[in-house]
Amino acid sequence: MAARQEVYELPEHHSWTARPGHKILVLDRGAVLLEFPADWFVQPGRQQIDIRDRPTAQESTCVLAVSCLRLPAVDWSGLPLSQLLVSAVQGDGREYIGRGPTIQTRRGDLEFAWTEQRVVDAGERREARCRMCLVRGDGVQCLISFDFWPEDEARLHTVWETMLDSLRLNAPVEDPTRGKRIE
Repeated sequence: MAARQEVYELPEHHSWTARPGHKILVLDRGAVLLEFPADWFVQPGRQQIDIRDRPTAQESTCVLAVSCLRLPAVDWSGLPLSQLLVSAVQGDGREYIGRGPTIQTRRGDLEFAWTEQRVVDAGERREARCRMCLVRGDGVQCLISFDFWPEDEARLHTVWETMLDSLRLNAPVEDPTRGKRIE
């Protein structure tokens, strides 16, 4: 069964704000909130939301994919994110060239683990990069992947950093037409 998707046009004096040049993505009534470049395109899918730098997959030079899962109220400390991330990376199914180190960090109640892989793009038959990040906190787990060409890494570094910096989990949204600055 496909997830129900709703898109809201915000009223003139709404209170949602983002950094200059950015928009806010809100998934599952606030399970995930993050900022992305304002001129990028959001494409809802069955299992994830794709955010692209061009209107179509064929024109895009990158894709930022975001999905979330609400977690049962149990102690997850015995299941390290780095182990889950390695499983996600191994289950990716693409031709693998190499992988960088796993970076683990915390920000408040959020736990992050991410890595960058070098893979072979099946369509282009050339090297691509895929950053995968698993974030857990406050009853939510979020998987983010960012696929791009190696020559675009410098241009896209700020997009990745801004997305991670702005990411919030389980920030309930009662009225989607009213929001607040992601602090």
